[in-house]
Amino acid sequence: MGIIYEMCCERCGTRFEHQAGVGFFCSCPTCGDAVDESSPFFCPVCNRRYDPSSSGFENSVVDTIEWD
Repeated sequence: MGIIYEMCCERCGTRFEHQAGVGFFCSCPTCGDAVDESSPFFCPVCNRRYDPSSSGFENSVVDTIEWD
């Protein structure tokens, strides 16, 4: 299971995708590092930090794709 978030950066307006596993560690498609779904991640252009538990994260989500 997993989720892909399509994000629009609040700071620079860049659209990018972030992948999160549901209850598992996963590999981020942007940087390739293994991350927990609740770990912070960064905009690939301006490096703005996104924390999945923050309101800034929810405001920046454009679309989500969930799979089994």
